[in-house]
This record gives sequence, C-alpha cells and structure tokens, in this order.
Amino acid sequence: MRRVLLHLGLHKTGTTAAQSFLYENRELIWPHFALVLPYRTRNSGLSRAATNHSVYGTVGTLSEFGSQLREFLDSLDFGDKRGLILSEENFAGLRPSRNIDQGYAAAPDLAACLVDSIRQRFSGQEVEITIYLSLRERGGWLRSLWAHDLERMRQVFDFETFRDNLDHLPPLQDTVSRIKEKLPSVSVTTEWLEDLQLRRLGPGDPFAEFMDLSREKANLLVPPTQVNTRLPEDVLSELLELNRSRLEEAALVAQKTAVIERAQTDLIGTS
Repeated sequence: MRRVLLHLGLHKTGTTAAQSFLYENRELIWPHFALVLPYRTRNSGLSRAATNHSVYGTVGTLSEFGSQLREFLDSLDFGDKRGLILSEENFAGLRPSRNIDQGYAAAPDLAACLVDSIRQRFSGQEVEITIYLSLRERGGWLRSLWAHDLERMRQVFDFETFRDNLDHLPPLQDTVSRIKEKLPSVSVTTEWLEDLQLRRLGPGDPFAEFMDLSREKANLLVPPTQVNTRLPEDVLSELLELNRSRLEEAALVAQKTAVIERAQTDLIGTS
C-alpha cells in the first residue's frame, strides 16, 4: 500500500523547521517515500498556481493548479512501493497577511484537488492519504506573520493595527474543520507548534511518527537545524521605521538586510 503524507502548513507554524528536518534526513526517507519540498514546488510553478487560486478562486485557477500538479506527480519516481511526503504551506493558499479578504478560504478546494490528483497518479493501487496541518496559538501566529512581513515587505503598520486588520480571520482550527468536511474519507491530523517545540525532533516529530521506521533507522533521525529565530523587539521596531521611511526600494532592502544580519549575528553570539 502506498502511504502519502501531505503537510499543508499552515504558514508560520514551524514549517521551516519541518522542511529542514525532512531535507536533513532525506537519505533515510528516500528508500520509503518520495520527498517534495518547497524548492521543487516553487521552481515548478506549483506554489504560484496554488496561491493564484487562493486569490482569484475561479474554476480556471483551480483547473490550472490541478493540471500542473498531475504533470508534476507524473514526473516523480515512486518505484514499486515508495510513498510520498510533501510539505508546502502555500498549498493551503497565499499567506493570510497578503490575502486578508480570503485568508485560507481556498484551502479545502486546494486540498481536494491535491488528493484527487494523487489518487489519479496511483489509479488502481491501494493508497492511504493523510493530511497534516501544524497549528499555533493565535497571538504568537499573528505576531510571527507581522514580523515576517516587516522583513520581507514594506509593512508599515504597528503590530496592534496589523492584528486588528486580521481580526476577522477565523481561527486556524476552522480551516482544519473545513478540510475535514471537504474530505471525509481522508485522515486529517494536527499538531500545535507549542507542543512540538518540547519534543526531541521538534516540528519533525510528526513526520518521524508517520514514517514508522525501524528502531535502528529512527534512532538515526536528526532534529532540524534550520529554524526561523524571532528577532528582538528593538530590531522589529527598527525595521518598521525603515519601512515607514521615504527610502527607495533598493536602499530599503539593503538597509533592512544589514539590520537583520547584524541582529542574527548578535543572536548567534549570545546563544
């Protein structure tokens, strides 16, 4: 039986660490599962197709996502027994802070399209599909979104205004419930980032459990080395002031990069 695990985010819930775990343990994973991470989904255009649908929500955008997805799956080597582990938060839709009106409204349709495409890829074979979503306490999640946007965009709102602008978005658990309703025949599981951070493999733990490797191989799994470190409050304030300045885009990016690199160096020096 083919076993498939689809990690569909959500954004800022430990996805970087989860994908780091998968990549760093890829040699142990590959004999059992084909591995699909964002560098493949984004280079192939699949990620953009998913986020386009989350913004426009038309029959055409969903059809385009499905068409690209089926072509991509056909290109993967599954051998006789190999399953699939996929981790791509953009398959739940565009980051909500960049898609304020829709949030994760498109996540159920995107998940259903993904499941249908996988079943088509393994047509005539027995396949067990699990959808996994990582969650985070709302306050920490919103603050992480805000900090991310301060770094990557010209975000000019302070956190309180940013939070109020996203206050209408439903809890992350609602997205999980809607996916379950859309796909009653598929197992949908969740874990909270706050709990995962206490485990030896961190956000990689749910994947280790799913793989169900022999004890000998499981003992070889290593924790993720790449995580998104939260920047100190004074650095976030500095980034906000730069975003509010009249600097041209190139100069703004250069100054923000210098601020972030200096802060990261300081964090390494104190760890």
